Amino acid sequence: MSNPSLDVLEELSKKLSEHIRELCTTNSDGIAIRREATGIARRLVDELIDPEEWAAEQTVALGECAAIRMFMKWGFFDKIPLGGSVSYRELAGLIGAQEALVFRLGQMLVSTGMLVSPMPNSVAHSRLSPLFKSGDREGCWFAMLWDDCQPGLAKLPEFFEKYGPREPVDKTLPLSFGLSGDGQLDPWELVAQRGTEHIEQFGHAMQAMPTYAWPYTGAYDFEWVAKYAVTNSERPLIVDVGGSYGHALRVHLTKFPGIPPSRCVVEDRAEMILNVKKEHENDTIMKYVTKVPTDFHKEQPVKGALVYLIRRCLHNYNDEVCVNILRILADSLPDDEPEARVLINEQIMTDPPHRFVASIDLTMLTMAARVRSEQQFEKLANQAGLILVTVHKQENTTMGVVECKKGSPMA
Repeated sequence: MSNPSLDVLEELSKKLSEHIRELCTTNSDGIAIRREATGIARRLVDELIDPEEWAAEQTVALGECAAIRMFMKWGFFDKIPLGGSVSYRELAGLIGAQEALVFRLGQMLVSTGMLVSPMPNSVAHSRLSPLFKSGDREGCWFAMLWDDCQPGLAKLPEFFEKYGPREPVDKTLPLSFGLSGDGQLDPWELVAQRGTEHIEQFGHAMQAMPTYAWPYTGAYDFEWVAKYAVTNSERPLIVDVGGSYGHALRVHLTKFPGIPPSRCVVEDRAEMILNVKKEHENDTIMKYVTKVPTDFHKEQPVKGALVYLIRRCLHNYNDEVCVNILRILADSLPDDEPEARVLINEQIMTDPPHRFVASIDLTMLTMAARVRSEQQFEKLANQAGLILVTVHKQENTTMGVVECKKGSPMA
């Protein structure tokens, strides 16, 4: 194996040093700078790492994920005091576990720096480990990946051996294959059958990474909706289709206070809406938003709205299903309002792809779904009776808003 180029390493090191200096001296939150710095650091590792070490690191990553998930399951991250430590014996006693077992899992996390050990046989939080405390959206995202997605990805060799090397279709999914529901249940039936706690975990996971991966604002300006509300006092303004807890809608209503919450709607599956109503009881904004149980594969219950916003839903389905979802929304647009829109808020696939987008696309493969390019979104829209107006993008993000208006279905 040849040694890495000194010029390349020095250039990357110089850039990394510059970004670190800027990050430590800037008055901003440094999100963009931090992202650039971690990207350069990864390139440095790629240049330096030996193939054998790379193979070893995959073992480390797998072990760390397993240990994190067990500490989450047992509530240990909640029991480690912020600014203090706790012994393995104390943690084991909380759930009646064998101390030796808790020790081995904890040592895995200490070895990677996910937890620290200020004294023998004890652990304390690191900078990152609090995100695995109960209810944290990023922690719930990790748990969802491990519980729901990892089994399907791990079973890809067996799945393609059985069904052939072709993209999955219908309910014949690697996801259900991995979760022992081969050909019987779709992804959402799989989530629902695992109980209320799992549904709540999924709902919180859908709120994860609003800055890094899925920013709510920045790509699309809803100020025109606020202005419209002044001159038209009847029409529903924004319907958040498949909106989970309405987290995206809430951010928009906060940023654009001229949009009356009472004229907006959050829609989701009936079992999710039960949780949403409870969550919004004391919310100063969302308690005024109407919550409607909805199956977006069937008839839209709220007709004639100004905007139908569907965020991070279509990547979960194949083209045929997406066309049906969009056709229902197209048919619900008012005939007497040319400004009415369907807004598709999704990650946009590029060539070459962003590494995170490519990983999401591979995860979607286990559900017979995909992350789409601008051209693929336009094709779906046209087939559904929509016309693509434009695609709005925010700099330094992978998200976009595909703006569509009413048209005529393709023959």
